[in-house]
Amino acid sequence: MTIANKITVLRIILVPVFIVFTIPDATWTRFVAASIFVIACATDPLDGYFARSRNEVSVLGTFLDPLADKLLTMSAFVVMVKYQIVAAWMAIIIVGREVTITGLRAIVSQQIGTVIPANRWGKIKTLVQMVGGSILLFMIPSGDYSPEVSLRLPLIANLIMSVILAATVWSGWVYVKEYKDYLITSQP
Repeated sequence: MTIANKITVLRIILVPVFIVFTIPDATWTRFVAASIFVIACATDPLDGYFARSRNEVSVLGTFLDPLADKLLTMSAFVVMVKYQIVAAWMAIIIVGREVTITGLRAIVSQQIGTVIPANRWGKIKTLVQMVGGSILLFMIPSGDYSPEVSLRLPLIANLIMSVILAATVWSGWVYVKEYKDYLITSQP
């Protein structure tokens, strides 16, 4: 297994660790969870760098990298719903897009005989989700629930989520538009 794939597997392993730290209702565990999320996000460009610089881009890595990203970001948005910083409908759109595009990429991959790598818009979407998700997760354990701060949190969270949702929906649309012919020809 290449170094890049080991880093990707580490990101996948960090997902349940992140989730475990969101279970207790304590400020310090929320902070640790947010920190684990940021560390896991930081491994995303790192595995890509190692794969390209060492000329070790592999089919396994092309499959695992977006899977790791999706597991990480989807779990974060579900956790944000739990903490009531993100509306459930927003998380549903994100999870729905991720599942739909993963299915689409699987259909296309089967038809053309190779794994479909993430496109530019998919990478931008992932970056926006990771940066926005990190900000939102660090807002949760702030511990300052004064009326002034509490009134600003939903506004800030909704602004961040608007950008995340726009990037998520747009990148999904780009994938559907690009691969719609494969869907049409896959019908029995």
